[in-house]
Amino acid sequence: MNAASGAPGAVVPPRPEASRPRLSVVVATYNRADLIQRLLHQLARQTLPPSDFEVVVVDDGSREPVAPILDKLSLPYTLRVETQANAGAAAARHRGVLAARGDIVLITDDDMQVAEDFLARHLARHPQGSRNVVLGGIRPDPAISDMPLFERWYAWLNNRIAASMSGPKRRAHGWQLFTGNVSFRRADYVAAGGFDKSLGQSEDIELGVRLEKAGCRFEFCAAAHVLHGSDHTSYEKWLKRAHRYGVFDSRVADKHPDVPQVDPWRFLFEMNPLARPLLAAAVLAPEASRPLTEAVMGAARRADEAGYAKLAFMGTSVTYAMEYLRGARAEAGSLTEAARHVARFALTSGGPGQVRRLVQALQEDALEATRSEHHGHAGPKAVASMVLTSDGYRVLALQRLREAARGLGIPLGNHALRVAQTALLGVEIGKDVQLGTGVYFVHSLGTVIGGDAKIGNRVRFYGNNTVGTAKDDGYPTIEDDVWVGAGARILGPITIGARSRIGANAVVLQDVPPDSVAVGIPARIFPRRDVDGQ
Repeated sequence: MNAASGAPGAVVPPRPEASRPRLSVVVATYNRADLIQRLLHQLARQTLPPSDFEVVVVDDGSREPVAPILDKLSLPYTLRVETQANAGAAAARHRGVLAARGDIVLITDDDMQVAEDFLARHLARHPQGSRNVVLGGIRPDPAISDMPLFERWYAWLNNRIAASMSGPKRRAHGWQLFTGNVSFRRADYVAAGGFDKSLGQSEDIELGVRLEKAGCRFEFCAAAHVLHGSDHTSYEKWLKRAHRYGVFDSRVADKHPDVPQVDPWRFLFEMNPLARPLLAAAVLAPEASRPLTEAVMGAARRADEAGYAKLAFMGTSVTYAMEYLRGARAEAGSLTEAARHVARFALTSGGPGQVRRLVQALQEDALEATRSEHHGHAGPKAVASMVLTSDGYRVLALQRLREAARGLGIPLGNHALRVAQTALLGVEIGKDVQLGTGVYFVHSLGTVIGGDAKIGNRVRFYGNNTVGTAKDDGYPTIEDDVWVGAGARILGPITIGARSRIGANAVVLQDVPPDSVAVGIPARIFPRRDVDGQ
């Protein structure tokens, strides 16, 4: 046996100390000494030089502490082990991120397996100056085929989630963040406040929502994948996990009522209509409907045995959703309160909610654009004139109609409105662009805003502008109250700081700090001298 195996008396050479690693890998572990050792040995075979990364393991109160075991391993990279009393995965990961010294942090689980280029692929998605959050793929360990149906269902679900984020016209979002395979800037994590340690589940999606709201760009990288096995074989524990997710997703929805994708009651509207009566039964009579849940799972198992995998997984999805909604009902506290939550979701995210948001957005846009155009004055006559005569406002109105069409699931309506927006008003705005309120197109002709660019509030475009990508590496974020001069080009995954001014015909390829002026080709950046007089 050698030093890496932890043999008694083996001589372990001192580990290197990376004073400033580019990347920190954070892994929380609990009672999985064998699995964490397997992962650490796989990280020792990375193509990324060992001096470029470190690994921080946080032992969340394992019955047998892992520090003495891991101290015996011979590894080429810096390994640090933090130990704490059992406080849950969120607290353990948070401690690991705070202890990390790399600018980029990668979080994975102790039961994952990784390829030799895993770290290099993640790091490549974080170019200098970017604020990316990279979600890596999760592929099933081949051994998962021997696991019970409810565990194999997770692999099927992960494939569906990956498909929803893959492709040139699809993008990842904060509510899809999962801690099994994710990397981000440590500074963004700290600025967002880190994991909410009060959440016993769902702390990952809640963090993702806050990071996206803070301006981080989410992207999915299937190639930076992990292999996920499982040591869960208890059906009862699987149901308990579903119940807990219903409880804690309810709390996440209360924190973020503006993000319908995290609301547990969405299942009542999104799942197959044939399944909805079963879900309603779980909410109306949580205990009395349990035999129905067992009958659905029994049918799923029989379908699995007969080789009808898709039917088996669909039945498992219904089983999970029924128990999940029991958790949401338990968190609501009563049927009356649960009904109130269902109504809130329907009014804010269904058809009535889309219409109400459309009207509100059109009103806010008119007021903000009028204030911007008239230096703060937004009387009724000025607003009416803006609505009736301004092509710039018409661009914005069509954009809000496009957003409503997407929300109502009318893709052809969105496409038709985009064609009209381009043909009639000369502005081309991509499907995934996020436009703030009061954005104003002073001269609309020739302006293109592409990809998933993010445009803040009261941004002004003076015509023939391009907001796009330079090397197909990402799209810009333009913060509030920026003016973009005629003919200016803003390219790449850069940020234009609030209240900045982009000169006419400037080509901007780097971040612009707030209250700055960018002029020239390529743009040179200077501080504004008139900030106090704005």
